[in-house]
Amino acid sequence: MKLDLIVIGHVSIDHIRFPGKPEILQPGGAAAAVATSAALSGAKVGLVTKVGRDFPEEWLKKLSEILDIRGVHILEGRTIHIYIIYHEDGTVDAPVDMGVAQRMGEIEIPEEYMSTDVFHIAPIPPGEQLKLVKRLKGKRISLDFNPTYMEDYKTKTELLKKIVAGVEVIFPNEREAKVITKTNNIKEAAKVLHEWGAKIVVITRGENGVLVYDGEKFTEFKALPIEKIVDPTGAGDAFAGGFLAYYAKGIPLEDCVRQGLLRARDVLKKKGSWSI
Repeated sequence: MKLDLIVIGHVSIDHIRFPGKPEILQPGGAAAAVATSAALSGAKVGLVTKVGRDFPEEWLKKLSEILDIRGVHILEGRTIHIYIIYHEDGTVDAPVDMGVAQRMGEIEIPEEYMSTDVFHIAPIPPGEQLKLVKRLKGKRISLDFNPTYMEDYKTKTELLKKIVAGVEVIFPNEREAKVITKTNNIKEAAKVLHEWGAKIVVITRGENGVLVYDGEKFTEFKALPIEKIVDPTGAGDAFAGGFLAYYAKGIPLEDCVRQGLLRARDVLKKKGSWSI
């Protein structure tokens, strides 16, 4: 069975901390968040990641029910633990204990996955993302970012140019787009990222929706209304998964964005970043 999409990146044990509330422990990782969202959007998805022996079997079973997990490597040691800390002013910190999730750019990708056309590289250190971009040359690649690596985004411009030059679609949020390009205007940031090589720049803006730039025109999409946000964790990843599920099948760009917005809204209504 040929798959529609391969997602490479972290599957984690997340520690969620809101001001004045007890810590919440839940399954996480951007790769799993993107992959589960894409699968629930109708795509056949393979997942490539590393977890440790501490990763709960029931969580792996949940993934296996909707994903192809032949690319999940279970290694001796600890799974990556991510501490997502929300502050009173709305900012978020995400310190990480990497565990076995080292050198993700060198991870073994099952041979059966290599016939897939579209690969998504979830947030990992930029140097590791570049390794994967080079390994996957000739494939259609999408790529995402994360505030964990913000210092790299501020200082490693030449590295980021090389990464963006090798990808088709990128999903920065508004802050990441501005920091990476060293601009203060979101549309200018989108133009710079397109000039660096990305064919389609999709900038997520939270409650302000999404801005898409394809090199010819800007298209803005409003966020879908929602009565109550239960947990904001993983909404951007859910958006990317929904978008890519349609994109990999050649569905028009506007429909890809709308599906991404639907998946993001559904994740905002529940606890945790996974769509399941």
